[in-house]
Amino acid sequence: MQATMLTFGKAIKAGGIAGLLAAGLNNVWSLLAEAMGSVPPPGFPFAVTVSSVFPLLVGAMLYFMLMRFFPKGALLYTVVAVLFLLLSLYPTLYYAGPDGIAPTKGFTLLTLPMHLIAGGLGIWGIPKFSR
Repeated sequence: MQATMLTFGKAIKAGGIAGLLAAGLNNVWSLLAEAMGSVPPPGFPFAVTVSSVFPLLVGAMLYFMLMRFFPKGALLYTVVAVLFLLLSLYPTLYYAGPDGIAPTKGFTLLTLPMHLIAGGLGIWGIPKFSR
């Protein structure tokens, strides 16, 4: 079996697929969390969609560059993506809004799983969908 070279287009397509999946799952999670008592802020579905798709497109570009310029690019990408996921969890647990604004009710219940969904799809989905 012949290995195919990763192209920028394949990587972006993979990021788009992973991002759209993340956006869909995160919007469904938002509805479920709301049913469990979480109160999303106004305009939340748009923010969720953009915040799910855009970072995964950026992640796909990072994946492409690491695969292109480093012999162990896949491993390096996985390590970097896991670190980004772990760092992204901090504000879901210790939210401090501008001017000390308190988070909405159920903020952690609402946002922490969304970060895990998008991060997980970035870690697993981008390499998978770019083949």
